[in-house]
Amino acid sequence: MIIDNSDRKILIGKNFSEPVTAPAVETEDQKQLLYNICKTIRDGGYNEITQLMGYIISEDPAHISNYNNARTLIGRIDRDEILEDMIKVYLEDLEAKYGKDTDK
Repeated sequence: MIIDNSDRKILIGKNFSEPVTAPAVETEDQKQLLYNICKTIRDGGYNEITQLMGYIISEDPAHISNYNNARTLIGRIDRDEILEDMIKVYLEDLEAKYGKDTDK
């Protein structure tokens, strides 16, 4: 299987010649799907954090376990949106912990 995230095509089948377009997933659905993928990875006995890190850094779905179709499902999620949400949550956590104006 080859996934090209630039146009959301997944190439599967004999000789990798039958293109199938991955359906777009809405933002909230992506969050639920990502949760399900992480749960599947954990259920398969793998570490979801290291697998997601490998996928996010390289954009190579081979970093995701194929257990219960997790590797195929990750192709339905917008990698940039995952990164954006992670950074947003991380910065909000920093804001809550340290506050904007620590000099006052």
